[in-house]
Formats: sequence, structure tokens, C-alpha cells
Amino acid sequence: MNNDKDFFETPEFRMVIKRYEQMKAENICSYFDTGELADILSYYLRQGCTKEAKEVFETAVRLHRRTPETLKMKARIELAEGMPSEALRTVEEIGGSNDTDLQLLKADILLSLKDYKAARYVARTILQQCNITDEIAYDALEIMLDCGFAQEVLDITEKGLQYFPSNRNLLEIFAEALIEIQKTDKAIEVYNLLLDENPYSSFYWEQLGHIYYMIERYGKALECFEYELTIDDNIEYARMMQAYCYFKLGNYNECIAIFHSLTSKYPDSIMPLFYIALSHSHNGECNIAMEIYRRILEINKEKERNGIESALTLINMAIIYDNADREKDADQCMEVAMQHITKASDSKQLLLCHKKDFYELRDKENMTFRDMNTTETKEWELYELFYSLSLSLIKEKKYRLALYPLYIARDSAPDTSDIDACIAYILYIHNGDKIEISNMIRSAIEGKSNTLFELFGIRYDANMGVQQFIKEISNR
Repeated sequence: MNNDKDFFETPEFRMVIKRYEQMKAENICSYFDTGELADILSYYLRQGCTKEAKEVFETAVRLHRRTPETLKMKARIELAEGMPSEALRTVEEIGGSNDTDLQLLKADILLSLKDYKAARYVARTILQQCNITDEIAYDALEIMLDCGFAQEVLDITEKGLQYFPSNRNLLEIFAEALIEIQKTDKAIEVYNLLLDENPYSSFYWEQLGHIYYMIERYGKALECFEYELTIDDNIEYARMMQAYCYFKLGNYNECIAIFHSLTSKYPDSIMPLFYIALSHSHNGECNIAMEIYRRILEINKEKERNGIESALTLINMAIIYDNADREKDADQCMEVAMQHITKASDSKQLLLCHKKDFYELRDKENMTFRDMNTTETKEWELYELFYSLSLSLIKEKKYRLALYPLYIARDSAPDTSDIDACIAYILYIHNGDKIEISNMIRSAIEGKSNTLFELFGIRYDANMGVQQFIKEISNR
């Protein structure tokens, strides 16, 4: 079986897939060996066409019965359908420990099961075998990389490059390992070296563009994605990244135009809609933005899908309402938004910085290294995410809106002193209840919260009492 993207563009494979699709269209019987069927199945799985892949498997069973090769096809389909445990049972039914293709499949399944140590062990076993091809070595190293062993992969590839300095597969995986450990200057150097040899590789331009995006050099990233589109203007990923770059560079009209072209093809895709709305918001076209945000909420409701997408949509709507002095509508949006934030693992985007006022929606494609370093620093608790949201809103002077996440954070935080400091400050500047203000100040002082003093612009004094603090702020 061949899973290399370039292989699927070769005349050899195009002839095989054409013959297969002609057989299906004309409802005739043609013979294909197991290798050809495995390649066709791999092609469909790469396209996300699971139904078509199943039909290939049925053809394989009809022509070759339940052989080890057909069982491997079955396991690949099970893995693609999100059933790694079933796929592992199928692989174990096959046996054959000397079959490197089967070992790679098993490692891939173990990776999906998050059994990273076992997946690494299988990948290392493959690498220690004699006479494996470059492609097999590349796939084994990719699995180790996906398991989180970037430094180990880097060490292996560096040694290999001492003997084979121009080996393309080694250079590619070496560059990917460099990206994983954020040695971006060296990774850029490697991809430029690869592009010197193959200047028309859309993959290398894409990788280079993504590195520049992750280090927030959006102009250089844009240039790379434009080169990629010059090579092949049908690459949707490059067009999407081009739009993200335009957004980051403040060219909102170009961002809108590109994402509109994607929504015409994928009308229910949330990311393009969200960034169209964001761009209109930054252009001051808030009525248009609000219509799109409402469409996002409708799509999520239809699909019974809520979470962070709906939460950030509602928060941005609340900010627009607040800017228009529509306090009741803003409060209602914030109240509903808080109900969508239920799992810390899904809501870490609340930690991330954003452009003035409005929150961006992130996925794995438009995350920067700064974003990843923030979200992966530790295991974040839900109250910390609510508190982070409140600090961002306070920074943008959206004080009333910030109270919603603050009170929710307060319910589960083990130490509420900083949270209480923020609540005290907001209530004070909005002439809130004096007793509650006093209680919040007392809690913040007793908890040694320097945030309280910073917010009110007073020099920190650990021995200051509540009444003295209130007297200080009243005289300012």
C-alpha cells in the first residue's frame, strides 16, 4: 500500500483509479490485485471518502476473500471511522510481526488510542529492521513525532543526515521535528534548501508558510501561500491560510472575499463565517456581523453543537451590543455565553490574546506558537479560563460584561482574592452595593491580592485595613 500524496498524482495510479471508477460506473467485474485495491482504498481514505473505501474493501473480499491484506484494509477503515479498539483487534487477528506495513498500521492505531509509549516502541522496532525503504522509515518517524518524541526524532534524523545529507525524506522529517521543538530558523533553512531542489513543491511552500504564520510573520506567510496558489490555485488550505494572513494584517476586505468563496462551497462551515463576521466588525459594519453571528448560532443549534464556538460568538455579540449601549441585549448574550463554557479542555481559547474588543476563534490551523505555548503550559482549570476572560474584558473597559465570568469563577476557585479584587473594582466604578464592595475588598486584602491595589492605582500595603483602603480610594 502507498499512502504518499505524490503517488496518487502519478500516471501509474491515475490509470488504476480510472479503471476502478470505470468498473463501478459501468457495473462490470474487473480484476485488481490486493496491492492495487489497497492503494485505491488509501486514496479514498485520504479524501475522507469512507463510503467509497468500504466499497473497495467489499471488492477486495469478493476477489481475494479474507486474506491478511483485506483484513488490513478493514482495520484502516475502522481506524478512519474512529474505532481504534476494533482496528487493533483486527490487526492482532492478522499476526505477521515481520510485515512492516502491518506494524506501521498497528503503531498508527496505538497512536489513535493515545498509547504513545507502545506506538513509539513499534515505530522504533521498524526503524531497527534491515532493508526498510525510505518511505517506511519516514512513516515510522512521523508516528514518533505525533507521539511527542520530537527530540528523539531530531537526534535520529541528524545522525542519518551525516551519512545521507541530501536525502529528501530525512530532510522533511528533520524539518518537521525542528518545527515541533520550535527551532524555526533552522526549519526555515531546511525548507528553503528543499525548495532550491524543487521550487514547484506546493507542500514545501505550505510548510514554510505555516512556520512563518506560527511565528507571527504574516507578510512572509502570505507570500508563501501565494506562491503555493500560483503552483496550484485549487489548494483550499492555502486559500484559507491566505485569508487568515489578510485578517492578521488588517486587510479585512480581502479576508472577507476569500472566506466568502469558501462559504459558497461549505455554507455550514463555522470558521469562514466567524472570520467574515469578525472582519465586518473591525470594519465597523456591525449590523452585517450580527447577522452572520446569528447564522453561526443557528447552524450550531441545528447540528446540536455548542461549546466554545457558540460561546465566543455570543461574547462578540455582547460586545457589539455593549458598544451600542444596548445593555439588556449585551447582558443576555453574556449570560447565555457562560452556559456554553463547560469543559476546560475545549475552552482554552479564552486564555489567548485577541485583537481589540473581539475574540477570534482558533483551530489547529491558525494557532501561533505563542497561542500553543499559552494553552499547553499547564492543565488549566475552568475557573482560570473564566478569570482570564474577565481580565480581557476589563482591559477593554467592558466592566459590566466582566462580572459574568467573575462570579462564575468565584464559585469554584480555591482562592478568590484576585477575583474579588476585580469584582470590587467594577462595583465601585459602577456605584454598586457598598456592603458587597466592602466585603470584596476585605477578601482581597486578607488574601494578599496585589491585583486590588493595581486596579485602584494604590501602592501595595499588606497592613492596610478595609476602612483605610476605602478612605484612600474615596479621596482620589
